[in-house]
Amino acid sequence: MFKILMFSTLMLASTISLKAFAQTIALTNINVLDVATLEIVKNQTVVIEDNKIKLVTSKRKPKLSQDAISIDMSGKYIMPGLIDTHVHHGTEPDAGDNDKITRMRLRNLLRGGVTSVRDMGGDVRALSSLKRRAEIDIIQSPDIYYSVIIGGEEFFSDPRTVASAKGRVPGNVDWMRAVDENTNFDEIMLRALGTGATGIKIYAKVPAKVIVKLSQSAKKYGLKVWSHVFVGPARPIEAVTSGVETISHAADFSAEVIDNFYELRRKGENITDQQQKESFELSRYQSLIAQMKKHGTILDATMTVFEQRQEARGERGTLMHQWSKTFTKLAYENGVQVSAGTDGASDYFNMDYPLVHHEMQLLVNDAGLSPLAAIQAATLHGAEVIGIAEQYGEVVAGKVANLVILNEDPTDDIKKTLDIAHVIKNGEFVYLGENSKLPFSSAKAIGDTLWLSGQLGNLPSTMTLASKTIEGQMTQTMKNIGVLLQEHNLDYEDIAKCTLMLADINEWQAANKAYTPFFTSLPARSAFAASGLALGAKVEVECVAKL
Repeated sequence: MFKILMFSTLMLASTISLKAFAQTIALTNINVLDVATLEIVKNQTVVIEDNKIKLVTSKRKPKLSQDAISIDMSGKYIMPGLIDTHVHHGTEPDAGDNDKITRMRLRNLLRGGVTSVRDMGGDVRALSSLKRRAEIDIIQSPDIYYSVIIGGEEFFSDPRTVASAKGRVPGNVDWMRAVDENTNFDEIMLRALGTGATGIKIYAKVPAKVIVKLSQSAKKYGLKVWSHVFVGPARPIEAVTSGVETISHAADFSAEVIDNFYELRRKGENITDQQQKESFELSRYQSLIAQMKKHGTILDATMTVFEQRQEARGERGTLMHQWSKTFTKLAYENGVQVSAGTDGASDYFNMDYPLVHHEMQLLVNDAGLSPLAAIQAATLHGAEVIGIAEQYGEVVAGKVANLVILNEDPTDDIKKTLDIAHVIKNGEFVYLGENSKLPFSSAKAIGDTLWLSGQLGNLPSTMTLASKTIEGQMTQTMKNIGVLLQEHNLDYEDIAKCTLMLADINEWQAANKAYTPFFTSLPARSAFAASGLALGAKVEVECVAKL
């Protein structure tokens, strides 16, 4: 734990030092995916200043500051950072969701283009720490927006709630609260705010009249209101009319028709042939769809989890997967907004890319969305679910520069969202892992020593230097080293020796000013002048660290 906290402090210091250098980046000749109009706007220049999109223009040579860095993106496509609206990263923080495993999952999400996630229930003692580290970019991670869980008293016998409330009583902690008609709802919401939560998740065993009170109180304090499609005893239509803003799991629409749905969904019991037949009579869902449209309720479909678990669930799983496809398509075709949530992690299902890409594929192949509409679900609609659409979810001036740059046009094949050239979070290029085109490894562990290759001040995943100045290049160089250390669960204090190579030895002092803030205890060091460095860089730094 001490090491994690020390790492956070040191990386925070590096982030602050970086922000001292204003950075303007112009992405030229790039094709913009407009997720609001569902169009491609070709040959644009996207200007990023610090962490915001400053300008999107068709002008080939917009007026830029003298120190602006231009990168030619001819043939590439830019879209907003992806948003997975249903994840769980804090269910068992001492076991399968421990900090090391979770940071690995979050790192893989970010490198796969996911810049925000909505966590739908877990131990906020773990989630709040991850949220803070992600927010200020001291770990590679999407930004995290999490919920507190609300349910009836009976629900909190679920063993998952015991793990997420370890050391406390489930149903009687601020992030996991049992409610009834006599609950002090204002107190519940104020305590939820105190946990750092973005919204409440109404999980199960809550009647409609209590959902109304929960919704009213949550909105009064600026909390989003989320729930399952089926809360029980409240039916789906009652959740919608009671004020829930986003409902999760399209398969559960069938609870509108099946009276004993709880037995099927939570106890694994089968339903009759007649019930199954009636559940596919789509006219029975007209009122639910109409109310969702009237109230602007968003469907977090989570098709992936039903597809991936159908075999393990047997006959019931096959049925629920079919429901998921049928009702997601029904909702979309009738004008209900759909977001892209997955309710899982890639390693659960042996996938090597973020599940939200798979969710988009299912939205296209099984629910009838166009590729661009699926991308809209995973960007703009995701931002609307979380309540951050004023700042995120589109490639437009004034919004935060959370962006994904693709090598090919995904509008003719949704799988092309996997062909990622660059990820940008908060205006900064993200390190995506080893570059197979380079004739060396970034780092190699031998025994108890980690040998790092020389690092330049290039923007990660590019061959473009981050700055024209020694200070800017040194800052980026040290950040690049920090990411490599993080790969091996190390921090700057684990560095034993660094070697500085300077294009101009007269810039030694200026280089030091950018170098030293990354350490609380300076490592050993050598420095010398080089007659030339790759990319025409002003500095290269090579380090050795102890594992």
